Amino acid sequence: MSRSLLFSLAATLLWGVWGITAKLAADRLGHWPSLFLYSMVSFAIIATMFLLSGSTLRHVPAGGLILAAAAGLSGALAVAAFQKALSCGPLSSSISLTALYPVIPVLYGVIILSEKITLARGAGMGLAIVAGVLLCF
Repeated sequence: MSRSLLFSLAATLLWGVWGITAKLAADRLGHWPSLFLYSMVSFAIIATMFLLSGSTLRHVPAGGLILAAAAGLSGALAVAAFQKALSCGPLSSSISLTALYPVIPVLYGVIILSEKITLARGAGMGLAIVAGVLLCF
């Protein structure tokens, strides 16, 4: 098994656990306290991994800095919206719809970057969207 596949499977498993524990935390603590607490734990873990890796922020190109900041902004807002969805509704609907997020960058690639999409991948995206909608009902 390739390292990429192994890390992808680990991320999928961990995101699944995260979705369940985030819902349980929201039910017990409320939206903002649970979001704040697990974000602080995430920050501490990422900061520790960054420091242990020996990485540095010296000589960071401005373009990379802006893109990383934009990713952080959109990621934080997405996590806040996801946590709010978990706080107000069932886990199944929130997880099913948000799991469709890969469709957005694929469409970006097709529309903005003029990337080609195969018939099989297009059909797969269409079926994934239908599945996500059906899982919400």
